[in-house]
Amino acid sequence: MRTQTAARGAALLLTLLALWPATTYAVKKKVGQSGMTYLAISMSARENGMGDAATATVQGIEGMWHNPAVVADIPHLAVTLNQVNWLVNSNLYGAAVGYSLGNLGAVALDLTYMDFGDFTGTVPVDRSVDPRGFKITRTFRVEDYAIGLCFARRVSDKFAFGFKLKRLHENLGPAAYVVDEYDDPETGEKIRVRKTREWAIDDWGLDFGTVYDVGWKGLRVAMTMQNFSRDMKYWYEEFQTPMVLRLGLAMNASQLLFPRSDLVDMVISLDTMHPNDYTERVHVGSELTLMKRIAVRAGYKFNHDVETATLGVGFAFQVAGVKAHFDYAYCAANYFRDISRFSLAFEF
Repeated sequence: MRTQTAARGAALLLTLLALWPATTYAVKKKVGQSGMTYLAISMSARENGMGDAATATVQGIEGMWHNPAVVADIPHLAVTLNQVNWLVNSNLYGAAVGYSLGNLGAVALDLTYMDFGDFTGTVPVDRSVDPRGFKITRTFRVEDYAIGLCFARRVSDKFAFGFKLKRLHENLGPAAYVVDEYDDPETGEKIRVRKTREWAIDDWGLDFGTVYDVGWKGLRVAMTMQNFSRDMKYWYEEFQTPMVLRLGLAMNASQLLFPRSDLVDMVISLDTMHPNDYTERVHVGSELTLMKRIAVRAGYKFNHDVETATLGVGFAFQVAGVKAHFDYAYCAANYFRDISRFSLAFEF
């Protein structure tokens, strides 16, 4: 009876998750409403290979970027390094280390850094000085990074929660602005007095997540709220970070298809997302693992302007008795060069 009830509940939840965003696709898209958008880029290769349907499938230290609740399952000490070859020759990097406190939970620290490359600085000038109306000053770099501190705890063998407090930093570099304006008494030309300042912001953000194991065929239900923060402000322009509510569902399909086999493991997952700067999205993904060593993955992101289909592979191995895994993910991108992700993790 309990198994039947769990199965019916899972089927109902899956249906609701799938249908909820469907009615919103025709709504006008909310774009250009958030800043520090690098925080919304998927970090880990395994999770991206599964179409970023990761809320209920992410494991261990990689939960720092997808669901902090699973950080509670770090066995002792875990380290991970990630690289995302993002759009127009930009790159996103992530590193994290986590430590288990036993029954008290687990703590972890991470760094997310966005590398946009070099920009060419300009200042406006009169067209008598330069017919283009500006002159080139120097090259500069934009600074975007976040440092996160996470605590997660498994309350029971079924339920875990976690949260991550992060310090957000952004520096857009120097820029000139007009502080005074008057007409030249001799020529009548308009004179503008400008000052230069660094346009930078430091503030706080918060991620929160939960995961629940239903106890039937590996069925897991998860929820995360990511990038929650107060409104930030440049001069008169206010913006929010890319806050998103994610609901996830995952199941170990091999327990249904191959119940007597220990050589094959298959996970299917679904995420629904409610972002503050776009309409609702749906992500689906799957992972097939052979002999607990080699994994192949595939997924799809619905209602995205750029990212669509994803593919991935993973390899588990040992180095001097230390468990490790390397993952790669490929994501097809509209209008831009396709995206690659790399992840390397160790568990001590």
